Amino acid sequence: MKEEINIDAWVGELVSKLQGAFGERLKLVGLQGSRARGEAREGSDIDAVVIVEGLNADDLAAYRELIAKMPHGDLACGFISSPELLAVWPRHDIFNLVEDTRVLFGAFDFMDTGFTAQNALLSAKVGASEIYHAVSHELVFNESSLQAIVDACVKSAFFVMRALRFARTGEYPPSRAATRQLASEDEWVFLDAYDDPQAFEPRELAERLLAWSQNVMLAEG
Repeated sequence: MKEEINIDAWVGELVSKLQGAFGERLKLVGLQGSRARGEAREGSDIDAVVIVEGLNADDLAAYRELIAKMPHGDLACGFISSPELLAVWPRHDIFNLVEDTRVLFGAFDFMDTGFTAQNALLSAKVGASEIYHAVSHELVFNESSLQAIVDACVKSAFFVMRALRFARTGEYPPSRAATRQLASEDEWVFLDAYDDPQAFEPRELAERLLAWSQNVMLAEG
């Protein structure tokens, strides 16, 4: 059994090392994904969000070296950018990242985080279009890898669901449990498949994903 990770201590150590590397240029450190939501399983990725002023290629190399020396650094992944870029990033594309991030150092005060229903709906439709494209491509050209694609797409569907809830209610579900309370029958299946990828036939999931993602794209805003 792998060593259990104290994620708050891990992020605290990361913040300390980042401050040493970047000083006042460090504007935000956050956590997203299953560890931020308290839904992590053994071996779950550690999705860190790091925002550094004036980020450049040398900074990326320094961050790579820093992460390599962190405990459980092999589980680290996530997003690194600069406040200058996030301030002009397409709103629909940055919506889920900001809403899903638990900020542990700094703040998103360098950008407008007042997302609109239209931002969220466009995020949902773009996510749905990517699901539709990925699944239809594998069904036609590479059905042997269908399991891997539907596994990725049910994860993406979770974020589409959350964006749709925000577009309709103005609230972003903080967890999969909260999302499940508002889910349709197909969406329940996707959430169940996320928990147990082997519980459903990949073709069944693919067909459900195709129909559902198409309906999301056709929905009126």
